[in-house]
Amino acid sequence: MKVLVFIDADLVVRHFVMSAAFADLAARHDVEFVFLDPSNQRMGPVEPETLDLHGADYELLDVEPKRARLWSELFTVDRLRLRPGRQFRAVRHIYRNAQSWKGRLLYQTLALPGLRQLFTWFQYHRLDAHPNRALETLLDRHQPDLVVHPTVLNGLFINDVVQTCRRRGLPHVLVMNSWDNPSSKQAVVGHPDLLLVWGEQTEEHALRYMNMPIDRIRRFGAAQFEVYREPPRLDRAAFCAAYDIDPAKRILLYAGSSKETDEFSHLKAIEAMIESGTLPDTVLLYRPHPWGNGGQDGHRIIDEPWRHVRLERSMRGYLEQVKAGNLEKSLPDYRETRDLLCHIDALVSPLSTIIVEAARLGHPVLCFLPEDELQEAEHLRIAMPSVHFDALYDMPGVMVARSRQAMLDALPSLVALSGDDAACERLRRATDVIVEPFDEPWGRRFTNLAEELVAA
Repeated sequence: MKVLVFIDADLVVRHFVMSAAFADLAARHDVEFVFLDPSNQRMGPVEPETLDLHGADYELLDVEPKRARLWSELFTVDRLRLRPGRQFRAVRHIYRNAQSWKGRLLYQTLALPGLRQLFTWFQYHRLDAHPNRALETLLDRHQPDLVVHPTVLNGLFINDVVQTCRRRGLPHVLVMNSWDNPSSKQAVVGHPDLLLVWGEQTEEHALRYMNMPIDRIRRFGAAQFEVYREPPRLDRAAFCAAYDIDPAKRILLYAGSSKETDEFSHLKAIEAMIESGTLPDTVLLYRPHPWGNGGQDGHRIIDEPWRHVRLERSMRGYLEQVKAGNLEKSLPDYRETRDLLCHIDALVSPLSTIIVEAARLGHPVLCFLPEDELQEAEHLRIAMPSVHFDALYDMPGVMVARSRQAMLDALPSLVALSGDDAACERLRRATDVIVEPFDEPWGRRFTNLAEELVAA
């Protein structure tokens, strides 16, 4: 069986290639990865020749600028059309803010009823006049039995992949990259043969926001979380020794986000609680988000003479990079995150996916929404109403703090919960609505699925 796997974003590389999600498929079948040319900024720091592809081959495919622009214009107009509901309103706000004032005026006008249908017809006519010959040639050369595209659902490959595969009658599968994709991106022309989602939550979002038929959606878990099936590479004693932590103390992890909050001041305030004895017998570990820059003015964090704060060692280089003014995205090894989360006692974070990861391991978590920083934290203000976070806000066992003081007040109770095994187990099970659990590994299940699709 010949399988082509299309990859067009650095995040997808981390979650599906660096995680070895397709290693089993490559061991049993002829697999070739098709990477977006790394000169494109969407590929970030990725160098395909350095990746372990587990025996698979790869080649590069660039995008045709004119087609990319036409698809982008179609997508923007679709995002700005008036549809009822909180999520569509939030999406309009995001994409309206991404435009210049001229762009907002143009695309909002084109999104009006009647004009949008006319514009869509015109764009498809222009797309037909500029076919994606590079993709067509690639498919002609390989004659694949199946096309697989792990995707953020608004990438540079997705529309051409779905459109071309449907026209050719070529079986194709999209795999969502993250839990926000079906509710906020949905850059799909028509519907793929199959969309793999994380679980019940994203299945419902694919139905509601993508208008996907239920028989083309399958709950499949999250490939990048498979790393938690394996034990950490060091035990608690070795972990604590590496950070000069007394193993008898509780470890609170502050996991940074990409939401532009003032993480430095949060760390200072928590350290003051530890110093004063308000949060006794506790050490604070800090892990920056891989592309969050340490929050507002995050360069301050690396040089601060912390007394009760430890900086997560695999991300020290990233913090040094931020200090030097290099804001390039980092793609850390997921095993580092696993080794960290397996030994903490509780976690606080301003809206990062790591909240879900920690909760799935049974750690008490605090979802921190510093609404007193919304004027400076534009990304937080935009992200907070997104419906994919609702499952967190409403989940039994998840603590939510909507101001800095509320966060500080909640920390003693949060850390104390780490000793409540029953509460931690209830929290772990509650996350199943976001990430469907399976006994069999993701990669093996995907190989079986691929074989079923081709045999059908």
